[in-house]
Amino acid sequence: MLTAYAISDAGLGPLSPEATAAGAPAAWLDLFAPTPEEEHAAEAFLGALVPTREETQEIEFSSRFYVENGVVFMTASVIAGLDAGHPVLTPFTFGVGKSKIVTLRYEDTRAFRQFLSVAPKPDGGCGTPTGIFNGLLEAFIARTADVLEHIAQAVDRINSEIFTRKASERIRSKRLSILIGAIGMQGDLASKARESLSSLERLAQYAAAMLPDQALKNGNGTRLKLALRDVRSLEDHVNFVLNKITFLLDATLGLVANQQNQVVSVLTVASTILMPPTLIGTIYGMNFKDMPELGWGFGYPLALGIMVVSALVPFLYFKRRGWL
Repeated sequence: MLTAYAISDAGLGPLSPEATAAGAPAAWLDLFAPTPEEEHAAEAFLGALVPTREETQEIEFSSRFYVENGVVFMTASVIAGLDAGHPVLTPFTFGVGKSKIVTLRYEDTRAFRQFLSVAPKPDGGCGTPTGIFNGLLEAFIARTADVLEHIAQAVDRINSEIFTRKASERIRSKRLSILIGAIGMQGDLASKARESLSSLERLAQYAAAMLPDQALKNGNGTRLKLALRDVRSLEDHVNFVLNKITFLLDATLGLVANQQNQVVSVLTVASTILMPPTLIGTIYGMNFKDMPELGWGFGYPLALGIMVVSALVPFLYFKRRGWL
């Protein structure tokens, strides 16, 4: 889908299909999962070839950041699908020219929708192609910050469930397995956020170096520097969150191991307590003809008594040592 936007004194606004067909001047073309015809139209509008989907997914720096015919192409990985419960990293490409800009995307992201809700305002800072670029970059950074807040809240809930319990309370193994899964999901999301922030940092650095000086006037250069500073501060925060997630995962696995050790300890103590009675019962269960105890009238109750005493002695010893 191709959508054209024009810049006027009233701000940024979409052009109707009729106005686009009539040749009304556009400043921004947005391509969402475009068809080949829409890609050709964007290339004619921008004066440079638009990268293919395969090229935007490559990780090489030269494939994501380059200049062609005076147009600066930059691709970042942004988070999408979080609202649907299936977060993914999707490429988002900017093609910034002197007086035109093209964006290329393949997923509908909340950050993009949030940008469209504020961009049409006269004070939205989107009066130039570089302003549109800065606005979208700021929207992606703000959305990533929201994702980190969501992760931090989930991690705090898990932390409370693991550690803020009474000493007598015990988390069941099934619940620990659920917590491990929740920790893994938050760790995966935090890793995606860190990867997205890394790509946004590279994009901001490349834009600051390659966009023309004229494009960075009127506060756009300052906005770009502030965006880069925000990205770096969020990278520090996501590293802290990832360290906390690693700690929680280690702690949860330690609880699982501790519960397993307790089970093994109980089985070991039970085996030790039952070993002497089993030995006595085995001896007097052999029924050899020349066993003198077979003729004792009180042999059976005596054997039972010895078995009970031999079980109580190790039990009381373990109890005194605090092993039970």
